[in-house]
Amino acid sequence: MRKNLLQNPGSHSESLFEKKVLSGLAASGIDVSAVSEKSPLGLAVSGGADSVSLLVSLSSVFDSSFLRVITIDHGIRPEEESGGDADFVKDLCKKFGIFCHVEKIPRGYIEGLSKKTSQSVEALARKVRYEAFASFIKNESLLALCLAHNQNDLCETVIMRFLQGSGSEGLSGIPRVRDKYVRPLLELSRSEIEAYLRKKNQAWRTDATNSDIKYFRNRIRNVLVPVLNENFPGWQKGLISGSKKAASDEDFLTGLLEIPADKTCRDNKSCIRIDRSYFYSLHPAIGRRVFFDCLNKIGFGARFPYRCFEEILSWRNAGEKEVFFENVRVSLDSKNLVIEICGKNFPAEKASLEGGFYFVFSKAGDCAECGDFLIRAEETHGSACHSLSFLAKNPGSESFSLDVSLPLLVRSFIAGDEIKTSLGEFKALSDIFTDWKVPAPLREKALVIELLPSKKCRDSFLKAFIASHLGFKNWIVEEAKL
Repeated sequence: MRKNLLQNPGSHSESLFEKKVLSGLAASGIDVSAVSEKSPLGLAVSGGADSVSLLVSLSSVFDSSFLRVITIDHGIRPEEESGGDADFVKDLCKKFGIFCHVEKIPRGYIEGLSKKTSQSVEALARKVRYEAFASFIKNESLLALCLAHNQNDLCETVIMRFLQGSGSEGLSGIPRVRDKYVRPLLELSRSEIEAYLRKKNQAWRTDATNSDIKYFRNRIRNVLVPVLNENFPGWQKGLISGSKKAASDEDFLTGLLEIPADKTCRDNKSCIRIDRSYFYSLHPAIGRRVFFDCLNKIGFGARFPYRCFEEILSWRNAGEKEVFFENVRVSLDSKNLVIEICGKNFPAEKASLEGGFYFVFSKAGDCAECGDFLIRAEETHGSACHSLSFLAKNPGSESFSLDVSLPLLVRSFIAGDEIKTSLGEFKALSDIFTDWKVPAPLREKALVIELLPSKKCRDSFLKAFIASHLGFKNWIVEEAKL
């Protein structure tokens, strides 16, 4: 049966913390009276302070048979660290009499997958983790799975999204509820969490990678946030308030996305037509959401540049038009705006990217002028199928070529870009620019080479960035290490 919240009240602050966690559950739509042995509440526990506080507080509220815990050993960090975290969680659950499932990922699996696909270890770890969560929810018939994201995580996420140019959909931050995932700690700060655990005399584990600033989030947490704390006291309140407003706006705007059935036509799973007159009658805020919703429906899940969408908006009174980004073709005819995935056979096309440029190269012969270079894709007879020739237009620059696979993108730097090192790890381009002391105005002129999805690799990744024309080195990822 459900325990009384104040059965062992301890200090006032302890019971207050537990009440806040219950309030977080209620705000997530969880009726605590519905939690039972047959409809248990799941908890994802890593061993860190956040998730341990979730476990300790809910074990004080619910009977142990009403709770189920999952912990993930990703097999990335040394065994004594990741395995030690899993053992810690397992022992803690044993102390409270709570069922604990340890999902152990084979050591080296995620890193091997990263080398094969060139996705970051961090992104793949998240993917594997949520796959395990989904299976756990199904196997244990969970009412919901509680995740331990807190107020600090929310603020860090909003800052990250702002720096990446997100609109209200990104500035809304971390959703309290998504499917069967709920976050009851979103109103609690990390300092409140740690204070609660200290008063409970409860230890927790610390992940050493949390201080590694090669990760974008960790740079926000360990570099930017301390500056904000020192110079702008109380900034979190304003950020959270703005995030709630953005979430409210996004909820309202999303509710307006119902498109009349006669205004769209789906030719096939990779092509959607939107009635031209209807699309351009919409407010741009609604039109953007309709457009991006259609992109999602045809299976394009990557980041589509807003400046490219602005160009599409400018076609209101135009004749026939078209623009390309990666493998998406957007065209305008007399009746429709057509959005389609067009596979490999699309031409090189120049368009604006967030504050910069991009050129798509899909076949031999594609070429474009970019800064100091005329860039041309050419067939080769060596180990690579193609090469990308950089022909210098100015005496101060040298010509050279690069073995590549097509299709690819030559574009400007975007915040959050990461490239693989010779050690197989990922390093932020912003950190490389800082290490090399590249002035800010020159960073916008560096050329980023991004290989696009193909039969060889289904994911996009950075092959190189070119800075020799700026007086710096070129960074090239060797094929054998992709």
